[in-house]
Amino acid sequence: MHCFLFFTKLANERTFLAWVRTSLSIISMGIAITQLFLLRESKYKDPSQLNASTTTLSFSVGMSFILLGMLYMLFGFIRYFHTQVSMTKGNFPASQGIVIFTTVATLIALVALTVFTNISPMYYIPSA
Repeated sequence: MHCFLFFTKLANERTFLAWVRTSLSIISMGIAITQLFLLRESKYKDPSQLNASTTTLSFSVGMSFILLGMLYMLFGFIRYFHTQVSMTKGNFPASQGIVIFTTVATLIALVALTVFTNISPMYYIPSA
């Protein structure tokens, strides 16, 4: 029995590391979104005439991905310790709530990004 508990603890650690990896990827995506949109806009326009609404919108979308990544890190942290405590008591909790929430939050963020990229005027690249 002790061997199975050991493997379950290792699996819990791998799951936590997967949460960390996912959150860092989403945070990196948020930083990239913010910087890429600012770079593209400043490349094809005079920096003194940046479109404030597009800049604000790109910053908002990028920050939402960064905050979502931080939230995933928090979920992974809470889930790891909750599972550790539960395993010492002989319970093995299911994680339906967190999985449903993260799936819905990710889909909403991706839909927002898709809508933003389709309405953003900065995707017009003049021919060289």
